[in-house]
Amino acid sequence: MIRFDVTVTTMVYQDQPLPIRESIALSHSDGIAAFAKAGTWFTAEQRLAILAEARQAHLCTLCGKRKKALSPYSEKGEHDSRGDLPDNIVEVIHRLITDSGRLTHSWFTSVLETGLSGEEYVEIVGAVSTSIILDGFADALGIAPLEPGGPVTGEPDRVTNEDVFDGGAWLPMLNLTQEMTDTGLPTGPNILRSMGLVPSAIQHFFGVMRSHYALADLDFAITRSQTELIAARVSSLNQCFY
Repeated sequence: MIRFDVTVTTMVYQDQPLPIRESIALSHSDGIAAFAKAGTWFTAEQRLAILAEARQAHLCTLCGKRKKALSPYSEKGEHDSRGDLPDNIVEVIHRLITDSGRLTHSWFTSVLETGLSGEEYVEIVGAVSTSIILDGFADALGIAPLEPGGPVTGEPDRVTNEDVFDGGAWLPMLNLTQEMTDTGLPTGPNILRSMGLVPSAIQHFFGVMRSHYALADLDFAITRSQTELIAARVSSLNQCFY
């Protein structure tokens, strides 16, 4: 089983008038700092560029047209990007940010045919998904998004995780021994297993996500049922593909 260790960096949100749970502040400190460190397949500079591109993708003219179109594939053109990343990575980031509910297997295959590996795709998905949590929280507070600082010296190890299997998904899934929990769900949900090719992407995303939403030991002032209702409604409004 993968451990989701938190390496505490600088505490954030200390000056906010609203009370912020310590677990959230700690996970966000670590989560934003991770963008400035080398991942498994991308350098620190590339990961910072991925974060920056994710933050401006909603301003893209092409993505705006695709969002309104009956099919996103009917609109051709170039993305309004920062120019720091290759076009295939920009395409993945922009689609994840602006139109994730209409991603198809044929689109995914076309992305890999440009030379992007499955492992790189997973690391991008993990980074973009984590940025959505961090920036969405800042937006809800009405403050500027957290900044990761400059790149930390280091190189990606580019080590492939062999502990995966073909589970019928687009990519091999993390091989976990599944047990049912008291929530009625397995110990390893598919959203975790889907990033199995890159365990560091799992650690980055879940290190932040778990402080907001856990399936057990909820540190909330509302009930589990109320939590699920809010989560389901927000997911629907956000057109969450998962």
